[in-house]
Amino acid sequence: MSAYWRQGIMLALVVATSTAVQAGVDCNSSRGGFRFQTSDSWFGEDKLKHFAVSSPFGALGAYLMRDTEHPVLYGTLIGVAPGFLKEMIDGTCRSSGFSYKDLTADVAGALTGALLGNWAISYSRDARGQTVHIAYHTRF
Repeated sequence: MSAYWRQGIMLALVVATSTAVQAGVDCNSSRGGFRFQTSDSWFGEDKLKHFAVSSPFGALGAYLMRDTEHPVLYGTLIGVAPGFLKEMIDGTCRSSGFSYKDLTADVAGALTGALLGNWAISYSRDARGQTVHIAYHTRF
């Protein structure tokens, strides 16, 4: 199986399972239309959850895209995908709505994870095989 297929399968699994771990997927009421949520606070307790859940996905995305020219950008996009899907689901709930504030926390978390992942996770190949390790560098 080629590396692109493995990366694609990994990405699909991450996106498919991430909506279950995203904070606050609660749509017990009926669905209908699309709504925006404007009553939530910028500093609500769920913003930290969105940030924390999106960070590892951003790091994983940066790792998967490490051989591209812009791994941080692509890692951030991959890291935001689960949060965006969750907000789209929330947008159809009558009791909730699409929250751009939650999505902003997702973007901040995914970007932080992608930056840290690109900076700290190293991948090398040699005659003995492949190695993934944690490393740090003094410059970004």
